[in-house]
Amino acid sequence: MIAGIDIGGTSSKLGLVDGDHIVSRARIPTLGHPDPNAFADALAAAVRTLAGEAALTGVGIGAPNGNQHSGTIVQAPNLPWREDVPLAAMLRERLGVPCTLGNDANAAALGEWRYGAGRGIDDLLVVTLGTGLCSGLIVDGRLLLGPFGNAGELGHTTVVIDGRTCTCGRTGCLEAYVSIRGMRETFRELGGDAEVLRGEGVMPIADAARAGSSEALQTFRSTARWLSVGLSNAVAITTPRRIVLFGGIARNGDLLLGPLRERFAHDLLSIYHGQVDLLLSELPEDDAGILGAAALGAH
Repeated sequence: MIAGIDIGGTSSKLGLVDGDHIVSRARIPTLGHPDPNAFADALAAAVRTLAGEAALTGVGIGAPNGNQHSGTIVQAPNLPWREDVPLAAMLRERLGVPCTLGNDANAAALGEWRYGAGRGIDDLLVVTLGTGLCSGLIVDGRLLLGPFGNAGELGHTTVVIDGRTCTCGRTGCLEAYVSIRGMRETFRELGGDAEVLRGEGVMPIADAARAGSSEALQTFRSTARWLSVGLSNAVAITTPRRIVLFGGIARNGDLLLGPLRERFAHDLLSIYHGQVDLLLSELPEDDAGILGAAALGAH
């Protein structure tokens, strides 16, 4: 049995994974712990309770800014601690089993490769569209890490010179346009109904688009265009055979996928036409982070 831990900004999800099934689950707050040691204590206690009498063989952890080489969370902006946190070593000491910590985007890529829409594909790009834009790459059957454990971050490639300011501090990043925040900003710039923006996330914009709002429909078309630029550039560099999209933004049916496929066919280098699949994730949203983390633990 492998425990998969998906660390989020407000809560952390845990699951005990046997083969390709989550057999039990738990959730603890990420916030509210006085220091990283207290958080590690709480995680270890939750894993022990989850495992019960089962033989635990390893733990995988997906975390923002996780460095798989060092097993450390490096100054993650949406977690409560500014210092680097060697969480893999902290849990290994507490649980007595191998622990692997990696970037949450890489965990998602491994999860899709092992359990989801990327099975059988040795060159794969997985892009998560949500609060930010995260990505992970499988190249020649291996997870691409790079020297700092975070290679393949498509969200922080530039798509608009001197464009919007990104949360990373740079300007014009893909994430600043293709994310929940980015889509809401696009809708606002297009003069969309302010009442729509009183709701949270992108669902109010999607509802408005389905009701015929021209600004909402254009928001999805513009988002698809920027995303297509990022994906076609990634194909030129890494040549994946399949791209899998995951996250709340991606799950809006043809509002995004229709214009994206049309733009992608236009933007893609002609030598790759018909060579790259563009699919939605097959993993349930609540399971993806846990299964991806478990894949890290088994990798």
